[in-house]
Amino acid sequence: MPSAMTSALPNIAETSDNGAGCGAPPEIGRQRKRGAELEDAIRGACVAELAELGYGNLTIESVASRAQTGKASIYRRWPTKQQLVMDSVGCLMSGPLMRLTDLEYDDTVTTRDAILDLMVRVGAVMAGAQGDAMRSLMGESLRDEDFSGCFEGDFYDPRKQSLIRLLERGVARGEVRPEAIDEVVVEMIAGAMIHRILIRRQNPTKRDFEQMLDVFIMPAIQPGAAENAAVADKPAVADTACVAEKAETHS
Repeated sequence: MPSAMTSALPNIAETSDNGAGCGAPPEIGRQRKRGAELEDAIRGACVAELAELGYGNLTIESVASRAQTGKASIYRRWPTKQQLVMDSVGCLMSGPLMRLTDLEYDDTVTTRDAILDLMVRVGAVMAGAQGDAMRSLMGESLRDEDFSGCFEGDFYDPRKQSLIRLLERGVARGEVRPEAIDEVVVEMIAGAMIHRILIRRQNPTKRDFEQMLDVFIMPAIQPGAAENAAVADKPAVADTACVAEKAETHS
C-alpha cells in the first residue's frame, strides 16, 4: 500500500531555491521531509488538488503550496504538469488499481475470487478523493486528444494488460475459456466499475460486486459460455418458427 498522503513540512533549502519565491518561510525546529517522504507528500498534494480543482485549474504552484515545498523541488522530479499528475495518480491510487502486476494469488484463489478481490479494493480506493481525481482525468481526456493518448498509454493500457494476464491465469486453471482473452472482455469488467463508481457516483458493496460477477461477468467468460448462449438462442428460433407456422395456418 502507498504511504499516507500527509502534508509535507517546510523545506528550508527548497523554499529558498524555488526560483519564484513560493513557499512559506520555514518554521524553526521543524524537520523537513526528504527523498521518498517528500515525493509522497508532493504526490498526495497533487491528487488532492486534482480532486478539488480539476486538471485544468491545477498548477505546480498550488501543488507546491499544499505540499509546503518549492516549485524547484517539483520540477526537478517532474518536468511537466502532465508527468506529475500521471505519476501521482499512478502511485497514490492504491495497489490493485495501479499495480495489478504486483497482485499475486495462490492456487487456492479462483479467478472469480481474484476478480472480486480486485473490484472490492478498487471500489474502496475510488470512494475517496481519488475518485474525484479520476473523474477530472476522464473529463480532461475527452477534451484534450493529446492528454487522452497519454492517459491511455501510461495509465489504462498497462492495467488492461495486467487484467488480461489475470484472465490468462484463469484459462490455465480451466476457469476461463480461451476466447474470453479479449480487450472487449477487459473493457466489460472495467466498465462495470467505472459506470457505477465514477459516473453514477455510487459506492458498490461487496454484494453488489458479487452480483456483477455472477450475473454477467463470469457467465460471459467461463467455459461453456458460448454453448450456453447457443442453447439460450434455440427457444427463440423455435418460437419464431412456431409463430410463422400459426400465421400460415390462419391465412
